[in-house]
Amino acid sequence: MSITHFSFSNHSENWYLKQVDLDNFNLLVGISGVGKTKILNALEFVSRVATGGDYKLNGETWIIGFSINGEQYQWKFESTLIKSKIPYIYGKKVPTITLEEIIIQGDKTTTLLKRSETEFKLNNNNIPIFEKKDCAINLLSKIELIKPIHQIFKKFIFSDILQEKHFGTRITPQEPNLTEVSEPIEQFKEESTKLPTIVKAYRLQQRYSEEFTKIKNLFTTIFGSVEDIKIEISKNTGGVYEYVFYLKEKTSPKWIAQWEMSSGMFRTIIHLIEISLAPKNSVIIIDELESGLGTNCMPGLTEFLLSKTSHLQVILTSHHPYIINNIPDKTWKIVKRNGGQVTVTPAHDISAIDTTSSLDKFLQLLQLPDYKNGITN
Repeated sequence: MSITHFSFSNHSENWYLKQVDLDNFNLLVGISGVGKTKILNALEFVSRVATGGDYKLNGETWIIGFSINGEQYQWKFESTLIKSKIPYIYGKKVPTITLEEIIIQGDKTTTLLKRSETEFKLNNNNIPIFEKKDCAINLLSKIELIKPIHQIFKKFIFSDILQEKHFGTRITPQEPNLTEVSEPIEQFKEESTKLPTIVKAYRLQQRYSEEFTKIKNLFTTIFGSVEDIKIEISKNTGGVYEYVFYLKEKTSPKWIAQWEMSSGMFRTIIHLIEISLAPKNSVIIIDELESGLGTNCMPGLTEFLLSKTSHLQVILTSHHPYIINNIPDKTWKIVKRNGGQVTVTPAHDISAIDTTSSLDKFLQLLQLPDYKNGITN
């Protein structure tokens, strides 16, 4: 699966993203404030709506194109706008979905699903009208025609380092018996998508030691001073499990807990695990890859990301010279904003980028009018 194009409007905030065409690897660049993070947030919002996550509608519309097994799909969505002085407090009225349409684009365009305020059709057959605040993709996720679409939106992985560095991750469900491997690694990845990263890492360590060793070797290659890493759990009297990362440096017998690690070390191991355990055809979305990382972390992590594009789609943002210089300029997409209107221009459409020049690519980028004049009103 990959996202092919995306446009988004938030009428309550007067923020509008013109259609952006996406490739397998996408680096969004632009000065601060142009809307790079808001683009990623919009993608996260769409994935939450599609999968029944936490969201509140109010005047959002979008068109998102995506491919599944070589077939091209497009999902169009519209919701009502209710103006309120206090966001998400609407009185008696509640924003509703006014349009959902999923089409399959090929030699002949086929309407798979169409929903309006007065009708609801699946594969051209009438079905009962559901609650107007609930997304059809999630409502019909068990139907064979819709199930693959629902599944692909569950494969949006937003790498925002949710785990607190200063505390272990605590969960209450019973930790399963991890002494025997009961499913292939790819099935494990699929079933673990929504688990906290450290929990996935612990289960990988216990059940798929060879796969865990690959991640460990990547980490110790990036940080030559580190000899080993592990995850340990403890259980308190209330049945709550606490998961903690540890690392061991070559020069010390002491294991270092995650709250004693550098920010760069912690973020690097989280990124490596998230990306390594992403199921095939996932979309990896990272805002400011360089955040919290030292320059010693960036080469290995950037190279690792670039190596995964055969089976993952990557969308990330960055301001850092090293990352921008070491990611091919053909993947750059320059973000600009005029008031609330946001446009994204592929680098190959900007003639001022001299791909044959030996000049530092980051310095070239800084001199581009499309970059320097990124915000206008």
